[in-house]
Amino acid sequence: MNTFLNNLHETRSAKTGLIDATLNRAADENRDITEVELANIQALKLEIEKLDERIEQITDLEVRKAKAAELAASVTGETETRSAAPARVTYEEPTYHERGANSFMQDAIAAEFGGSYEARERIQRYQNEVRLEKRDSGSSNFAGLVVPQYLVNQFAPLRRAGRPFLDISNRQTLPASGMTVNIGRLTTGITSYVQASENTAPTESSPDDTLLTVNVNTVASMWDLSKQAALRGVGVEDQLLGDAIRSYHTKLDGLAINGSGSSGEARGVLNTSGINATTYTDASPTWAEFFPKLVAAVQDVNSNFYSRPTHIVAHPSLVGCWLRALDTTNRPIFGPTSGNPMNAAAVYDTPDYLGGGLQILGLPVVQDANVPTNLGAGTNETAVIIGDFRESYIWEENGGDPLYVRFEQPDGNIAIRTVLFGFSAYTAGKYPTAFSAITGTGLITSTWA
Repeated sequence: MNTFLNNLHETRSAKTGLIDATLNRAADENRDITEVELANIQALKLEIEKLDERIEQITDLEVRKAKAAELAASVTGETETRSAAPARVTYEEPTYHERGANSFMQDAIAAEFGGSYEARERIQRYQNEVRLEKRDSGSSNFAGLVVPQYLVNQFAPLRRAGRPFLDISNRQTLPASGMTVNIGRLTTGITSYVQASENTAPTESSPDDTLLTVNVNTVASMWDLSKQAALRGVGVEDQLLGDAIRSYHTKLDGLAINGSGSSGEARGVLNTSGINATTYTDASPTWAEFFPKLVAAVQDVNSNFYSRPTHIVAHPSLVGCWLRALDTTNRPIFGPTSGNPMNAAAVYDTPDYLGGGLQILGLPVVQDANVPTNLGAGTNETAVIIGDFRESYIWEENGGDPLYVRFEQPDGNIAIRTVLFGFSAYTAGKYPTAFSAITGTGLITSTWA
């Protein structure tokens, strides 16, 4: 069996294993499968059917090739072998790159629906490159193509609201199979005692742990595009596929902050049970009144988690309120570092969404537009998150870079349906007290002085 065919079989086996794992989990828990699990199973079933078609095609080619070789050997009586001097390739451009003449999206569509041999050959070569890079050892044509790295690098990090929250989190590689990630939590530790007298037995303690189960979630986007635009449009790949990648990362970041933990959503830090909570109630909030609440939230992490927080995360609109705060002599409370401010609780280099060196109490402030602004009874409050983000865990496939894209043809339409999706798992529940959230009417930004 050639390497490509072997990879197809391995991919099919892995996807079948995911379905079995989902069904076995439901059976073990004596329940029916959920709508999310059913959707994942249906998607995997479609991918397996396409894999079966591809396996049948490649197997037929292999059989034909073997018969041709057998016939040639019977005519000549021997099999010709050749040897060549060793060659070494020092560098070769990837099949799809930002300076390339070929479009990944157009080639993928032409290979799937147009039967283009040249496009199919480039896609197959690209899939082999992906496997060599070990970005997705199980990829196969059109069962979930990995988006080229240059598109991810060009569009994912710096557009839309982005993923500032996730970029400071503890990033892990998602396991190759299974619909959950399990973490052991030591909930009852070992207790030390004083020995009452010489030659007496020590007092025994009984440690205990609890399994924290984190669901693997799917974030996807789907859109239809006319075949004319897909195959002849200029900039379609950059505009649509690039925007879908940006949308994917933005959605994932928002779920990590405020996901409900149900209906296929990850449980975000603001909805994690057990985090430290500080309420700031104020009809006319000011920096002077808010600052003690911020200090209290920071100290809650120190007091309850016994470690310092690493970051403060807030919506840009609230950060803007802080930056314009003045003292009693109308001087800015937040001073630029270039001015060498003295006795300043907060400083910044530049008011930049993507950094800017803003610090309060020595903690970096991360501006994230995915922090909700519709909280509270009036749906107009925001929140401030303080935490040790080494305990904010995000599992993604191969570091979060590979997203998968699949092309379908809607019935009755001269169009191409593109589905872009990725798998991930998130939790802040391993040590909830590592995080504090400040909420309340004092965080309605329009009321700040």
